[in-house]
Order: sequence, then structure tokens, then C-alpha cells
Amino acid sequence: MDSSSTPLLQVENLSKRYLIKKTLFKKEFFKAVDKVSFTLDRREILGVVGESGSGKSTIGKLVLKLIQKDGGTIKFKGKDIYQFTKEEEKRFRRETSVVFQDPRTSLNPRFKIKEIVEEPLIVHNFPKEEREEKVKKAITDAGLDLSFLDRYPSQLSGGQRQRVAIARAIVLDPDMIVADEPTSALDVSIQLQIINLINSLKKDKGISFLFISHDINVIGMLSDYIMVIYRGKIMEKGKALDILKYPIHPYTKLLIASLPAQHPSQRDKIKYIPEVYREEIDGGCVFYSRCPDATDQCKTPPNYKKVNNREVYCHFV
Repeated sequence: MDSSSTPLLQVENLSKRYLIKKTLFKKEFFKAVDKVSFTLDRREILGVVGESGSGKSTIGKLVLKLIQKDGGTIKFKGKDIYQFTKEEEKRFRRETSVVFQDPRTSLNPRFKIKEIVEEPLIVHNFPKEEREEKVKKAITDAGLDLSFLDRYPSQLSGGQRQRVAIARAIVLDPDMIVADEPTSALDVSIQLQIINLINSLKKDKGISFLFISHDINVIGMLSDYIMVIYRGKIMEKGKALDILKYPIHPYTKLLIASLPAQHPSQRDKIKYIPEVYREEIDGGCVFYSRCPDATDQCKTPPNYKKVNNREVYCHFV
């Protein structure tokens, strides 16, 4: 197969569970990620959206091999990341990176910005004469001028700190970045700046992003494709514009209905969907207890159905 036609990232039936209770005769597990499958192509942004605790960040950690999977396969550039040689593992660490949610905790407060951005280059044994130029390029590509290199994180605003985190992520020229809620701790105006920066990095540098957020509005502004997650399972997956304009799964509709009106005059046009709470069941649809459209049929698990170039986890599509 031509390497250019191979997806950058290919995930199949990815699963992760955590032990929550153990007795002499029984173990109880929480399924953080439940048989998730998706692909991420070059120069593409895949948005992963869902409420807190839905498993979004766990997916990001799994594809970067920061935590161990319990099932499924993860292929990067066509090869299983669990079958890498030592050299392939080193290359994988250079070709992938991450931007965390809160730059106040992800940036070392004792390091100057130059040291923070330079650290990945030191880890990967770049010669000293190369490091300075790469650090300068990364910081300017992230939208900051060179004067910031002599400052400490405490001297920067939230948006500036997140730009430093992005500079650190791109200094090795990665092919893929996992951006885990990178805008949630920022003001709305700063969020837009970071969104525009990520978009330009995709276009200018060809970086692919797995962009994780609980805000479907932010996801919609940035992503080529959207994957809606609830309790570790994909509810709906497809092109971003299709999902935002014509949501199919009841959970996707709830997420979109939760968005505030852009103008007070549009409040009357919002279609409110009532929140439903039922007793949870074992073995059925994971969204059964909250679904406004659920019937007894939902007490059995649905299969994924392909509808209008989308995959939807629901009986009634």
C-alpha cells in the first residue's frame, strides 16, 4: 500500500477499563473507552466531543501510549504502536506531541520560556547549535515574539502560556498533536486566537490534530470530522458540518441544544430537549437512562448504522 494513502492514525476497537471495586468473588470495572474505532488522516483535525467523564482524554492518552490499552489496535503510519522497535518508538515520540488543558500546571514555573520550549530538543539529543534556531522558530510560529523567551510562565497571560505550550508541542515538527481541551481555561476572545493558531498549523505545517473538547461549538469551528463520545462509546461520527447542521443521535442533539443563542432575539427559535433520567440497565444502550426517545428496544444494545456518510449508535435511524 502506498504510504501516502495510509491513514496517519488508525484505531480499531480500542478499549480501556478501570477496576472500581474488588471483593473475594467479584470484580467491578468502569469502561472508560469501549470499542472505539476511527482514523485520522494527514492535514486533518478530528474533534472528539462529549461531556466531562465521557472518556475523551483517555482516548488521547491511549493513542499517545501514555497509558496501556486493554483491547484493540492503534496503528501510526500503518504500524501497530505496540510492535515498535526501540528506534521506531523514539521516532514515534518525536512525531507525536500533546497540548494539555491548563498551561499553569503543564509549564514548569522554574524554567524560563526558552528552557521550556527547548526541553524536547534536549531529550531527543539535538545539537546545541540547532536548538536555538528551532526554539526561535517555534515561538514565532506560535504567535509570540522572541522577547518572551527570557520570561517565566508567571509573567504571561493565560493565552500566552497556552501559546508557549503549543510552541513546545511543535518544536520537533510533529505529524500529530493531541490537543486536550486547550481552550477551556481561556477567555472566549483568546479561545478564538488559539483556534485560529491551530488551524494555521494544520494548513502551514501539515500537522494533524486530535482535538478534544466538551464544547461542541469550539469543535465545530475547527474540526474536519467530529466524533461524539458518551460513557466511552461513540454515539455519532462523521463530517463536522453534517453533524452540526443535521444531528441524528439524541445525545448529539442534546449537546447542540445546550449551546446558548448567539443573540437574545434567537432564543425563541431554540428547540429545547427535556432531560430524562431513568434507572440504568446492564447490557443495553449506554444512553438509555437519559435518552428522550428510548423504548424497551433500547434495553438491548444497538448496532452501528451508516446513515448519510455517518456512523450512528442507535436503534432508530
